[in-house]
Amino acid sequence: MQLVLKILFKAFPRLLRSKAPRNDGEGGMTTPPARHCEALKEPKQSRKSIKLIYLFAIILLLLPIKLSAKEDSLLRDAEIEDVLKSYINPIFEVAGLNPKSLHLYIVNSKDVNAMAMGGGHIAINTGLLLRATSALQVISVLAHETAHLADNHIMRGIDAYEKALLQGLLGTLGGVGAILAGSPEAGLAILMSSQHLAERGLLKFSRMQEGSADQGAARFLDKLGWSSLGMVEFMDLLRKDDLLSEQFIDPYVLTHPLNSERIDFFRSHFNRSPHAKAQLPADFEDNFKRIQVKITAFTLNPAKTFARFKPTDSSLLARYGRAIAYFKNSQLNESFAEIDSLLKDYPQDPFFWDLKGQILFETGKIQDATKAYEKAVELRPDLPLLRVSYAHALIESGDKNKLEKAFSELLRAKTEEPDNPFTHRLLAVYYGKKGETGLAALYLAEMSLGVGDLATAEQQAKRALHFLKNDSANLSRAKDIMEEIKREKALESSWGL
Repeated sequence: MQLVLKILFKAFPRLLRSKAPRNDGEGGMTTPPARHCEALKEPKQSRKSIKLIYLFAIILLLLPIKLSAKEDSLLRDAEIEDVLKSYINPIFEVAGLNPKSLHLYIVNSKDVNAMAMGGGHIAINTGLLLRATSALQVISVLAHETAHLADNHIMRGIDAYEKALLQGLLGTLGGVGAILAGSPEAGLAILMSSQHLAERGLLKFSRMQEGSADQGAARFLDKLGWSSLGMVEFMDLLRKDDLLSEQFIDPYVLTHPLNSERIDFFRSHFNRSPHAKAQLPADFEDNFKRIQVKITAFTLNPAKTFARFKPTDSSLLARYGRAIAYFKNSQLNESFAEIDSLLKDYPQDPFFWDLKGQILFETGKIQDATKAYEKAVELRPDLPLLRVSYAHALIESGDKNKLEKAFSELLRAKTEEPDNPFTHRLLAVYYGKKGETGLAALYLAEMSLGVGDLATAEQQAKRALHFLKNDSANLSRAKDIMEEIKREKALESSWGL
């Protein structure tokens, strides 16, 4: 598992309009400071960019997520993504969405939240995955976020923002006019009331969209024959976490309906649903418990894992958690003992091989890591992140005879996941080792563009243009990158970034 640092403020415009936001990620999971991570930068602020502030605010209003700058990172892990996609792909299908359009992001944040961003983009916080007590609770949340996508709430939210902004601007003009006409008190009253009404209008719109998404989630679960009990349970957890009693909250200043109202809706639906007692597919709950143990072991203090799983506990979850915790604690012999015992009992589990490959790779045993990753890819050839890790180990082995195999794996991974910047980085390394400077520059430009480093992307694209004069196809791609950089710069300028 790898934590990938990302500037969401800077990436935000691209999320709204692109097919797939990019993130610098390979398979395997590590904790900061992670290998090959972009350094976290403070986003540029601009008081002049009212549109950016309002539009970012409306997204936060409509889509429930809170990102902390200290935890502003994306997490890539083949197993966790695979499990969550097994939950959400059926929901996409019954919602009339193409599962291939899904772009799933796992955010390393303690906040209990999830977010839909339009264009098939869904983010879910690790805090939510750890707070939930069942797979069905996570599935219910994913169904809610899918409803936002299916009903196109993002673009409707932007329209609502524009109307509210117009209302506020007209009120401002009226207030300024009254002040200039010699009625400062009336002018100030107009200014304040117009802004208040605009804000209340946005909040009301947000509550309506959230209520609509709840209804959509219930409808999708019914189509799948799955119970809505998970949402009742999860909303009850959120209500218990509330610091203030609802009796002290003004419901008209909330972005969501009151938790009690949402619980009443889902409980009513649950009570009349023919699927109330339906069971999920058998492996859903087991897989959920595995990814919870994995996230806990990798992202929290190892002591938490050791406290839960005593040395005498020989269950799969205990050995899995201890293998990771020992690795984090630099107790390598103990870590290898745990993972080897798992592989002895479950030799066909690709994710145990993936973990062993990561531990071997990060402790300098590259040749052995290569064999472990090869086995993981053999067992799950459909997961591009595993191929990228395998290719990385092949390249780092220093064996020139393995370069072409690494190249083959990277091309396959790129076909299945075109926008992974780490794949582009490794392709740049491959071409650099082959002495093909132009192609190395081209893929460095691709990588830099993917992580939002426009200066480096432009520099490398210009190098690619210089060295690829006789390669028409790749020359054309370098020109396309230059054009995309221009568009990105113009967009950032318009947003005040």
